[in-house]
Amino acid sequence: MEGVKQVWELASLIAGGEDRLREKPFVSVITNPISPLTTETNTLNILNFCTTHGIPVTCAPAPIAGATSPATLAGTLSQMHAEALAGVAITQVFAPGAKVLYGAVPMTMDLRNMELAMGSVEMTMMNAAAVQLAKYYNLPIYASGGLTEAKRPDIQAGIEQGFSNLMVAMAGADCIHLAAGILDSGNSISYEQYVIDNEIIGIIQRMLAGIKVNKETLAFDVIEKVGPGGNYIMEDHTVEHMVDEFFYPNLSVRCNFDIWEERGRPNMLSRANELVQYILGKCEECQEGLLDLGLIFEIEKSFPGIRNI
Repeated sequence: MEGVKQVWELASLIAGGEDRLREKPFVSVITNPISPLTTETNTLNILNFCTTHGIPVTCAPAPIAGATSPATLAGTLSQMHAEALAGVAITQVFAPGAKVLYGAVPMTMDLRNMELAMGSVEMTMMNAAAVQLAKYYNLPIYASGGLTEAKRPDIQAGIEQGFSNLMVAMAGADCIHLAAGILDSGNSISYEQYVIDNEIIGIIQRMLAGIKVNKETLAFDVIEKVGPGGNYIMEDHTVEHMVDEFFYPNLSVRCNFDIWEERGRPNMLSRANELVQYILGKCEECQEGLLDLGLIFEIEKSFPGIRNI
């Protein structure tokens, strides 16, 4: 409880006063009920403080299928939904109209060995379903994605985190928690994984943007101009759309095999490490190790997709 008061005091100072923070809050607080179906006194006190001081809050249940919730996915979602709605209702009792998000972190475990499995496909499915449950009540949702059991950036991490973020994003989550850099069921982080996830998120954002179909993008005029057997490389239409139509990855290897060999056979992980070292090196050049705007622009110029996260 003391911690949330300190966050509020610091945020009020940064905002220029309590009223300005209440008008435009830039911090939020996450609380968790205890599954099954329990909310402790300290959590209630935090919810009360946040809602009465205008701080957006979420009460995010984290039931574990087969342990703290039913083994069936539907059963876990049913219990989680009740816990999440209870959190929403409690905030409105404390302060009608309080800013609140529907919270959800439904999890699974490998029941063969009782190991937590936050990167499981079932957790991905339940988090996507949680988004649909929140939308049914027109509530903004704090969902979870980008999770893996992998202990280091590897193929497993890419598969689990990629599907996890994609499913929840496609379902329409308003906020995706744990989206980048997380390994080992949330027990560790990796700088390299952060920048790899940044690229994955960029790909997902491009997918969700979809294909723009209008008179300009259908390109009938340039098709007629180029005609049979021509090419579009030097056309103005190509130059005008080469940036907004495509996602350009920083880490993926896109070159012919012989060029790849000449460059020392780089892969996504080695390139991620290079990017991390570049950023850390630039940070050391800044006063007190903080990023300034000039450095951010310099990094973004060298690695254009760095702001996806």
